[in-house]
This record gives sequence, structure tokens and C-alpha cells, in this order.
Amino acid sequence: MTFGKRLRDLREGRGLTRKALAEASGVPFGTIYSYEGGRRSPALATTVKLAAALGVTCEAFAGCEDVAPEPAPAKKPRGKKN
Repeated sequence: MTFGKRLRDLREGRGLTRKALAEASGVPFGTIYSYEGGRRSPALATTVKLAAALGVTCEAFAGCEDVAPEPAPAKKPRGKKN
């Protein structure tokens, strides 16, 4: 199952429109539309916002093959020791 399909199922199961989910989550309507249409995949931070607005945990999206992993923190360069 894709993230978009799971998102739509959860949203519709709670009787929410995309607009209502956008307002509740702070994620723009167009972004939600793109997720549900399979044109974009969310970062973890966005998944957390959507899950909270839907009243579920992020685990509700576990197994969705297109959820983007959280980017690794940038490594600090090590200075040369003379």
C-alpha cells in the first residue's frame, strides 16, 4: 500500500475532507492532494503532523513503501591535528 492510499483511507474513515485535514495538521491542502495522488512522498516530520491530526501514531503508516526516510544529520568536518 502506498502512503497516499493509506492517508486517504484514514482521512475518509474519520470523515475529514482534505481541507479539514490541512487545517488540522498545518500541512497545505495541495501537499495532501499530491500525497494522495502519489505525486509526492512525505518526510517524517510531515507524517508526524498528519498522524497527529488524524488521531493515530506514525505506525499507522508503517509498511507504506514510499515514505521518505528522515535525512541523516550533516557530519561536522574534523580539523587536522598537527
